[in-house]
Amino acid sequence: MYKKWERFVRAWTDYPLQEGTLIGQRYRVIAQIGVGSYGITYYCLDEREQRKVAVKQAKPSKKRIGQILLAREREIIAKLDHPFIPTYRDYIQEGRSLWLVTDYVKGQTLEDMIFGEGRIFRERDTVEWTLQLMDRVQHVHHKGFVHLDLRIPNIVISEGNLYLIDFGLAQPIGDGPPVKQILKQTVTHSLTSRKPANIQSDLFDIGHLMLFMLYSSFTPESGVMERHWSEELKLSKQLRLILRRLFGEDEPYQHCSDFVADLHGSLAWLES
Repeated sequence: MYKKWERFVRAWTDYPLQEGTLIGQRYRVIAQIGVGSYGITYYCLDEREQRKVAVKQAKPSKKRIGQILLAREREIIAKLDHPFIPTYRDYIQEGRSLWLVTDYVKGQTLEDMIFGEGRIFRERDTVEWTLQLMDRVQHVHHKGFVHLDLRIPNIVISEGNLYLIDFGLAQPIGDGPPVKQILKQTVTHSLTSRKPANIQSDLFDIGHLMLFMLYSSFTPESGVMERHWSEELKLSKQLRLILRRLFGEDEPYQHCSDFVADLHGSLAWLES
């Protein structure tokens, strides 16, 4: 009975804000646009500057851990300063709630394009889009951070440009989570073991992101069992080797520049 009550309380505390709610006496809720493990994001109007923004709330049910992660996200995104990464705008504490305000990027996620629209990505498309993504990712790395959540829902396409969003799990390169001394050991362990803070983790995620794009053109044969991606997908030798290195099946990439150089080489071969 207690567990049922606890689940009910958590669901109630995370109940979404209604359209028209005013946050921080400034940001008017238009719609809820996302719910993650530790945050709830709203599409809002900044009534002071008449600007559309994204406002992320630390999930109330997560209490201290949600607030710590949102504060860490604020510190990181405020340092990035890239035209295709949402700009930091504001940070609010209202009662027991914390809110992070960034630019709102109007567009479609890569997830929406693949699974909602049935968009097909050929090998050349995949390489070209990955090169765009790597411009953003390398910028993050040069600033001293890793994203650690490079998934298709976190890639937004707006007017032909690729935006990288959601830095809720990002952290400094080489560090464990700064919440290590505060969170319970089990929570800290899950964060560090699942997403180590190095560039290889980001590259591994990019490999999976590329597979999502490449599989968009794959049609399974009736009666044929599922096989390894290298057997199912018809890829060039160059791209096959790149993916194997991203997944650590061959010598892993130590530097993003080597990965980017191989992508350019693959693109040149496709265009020849």
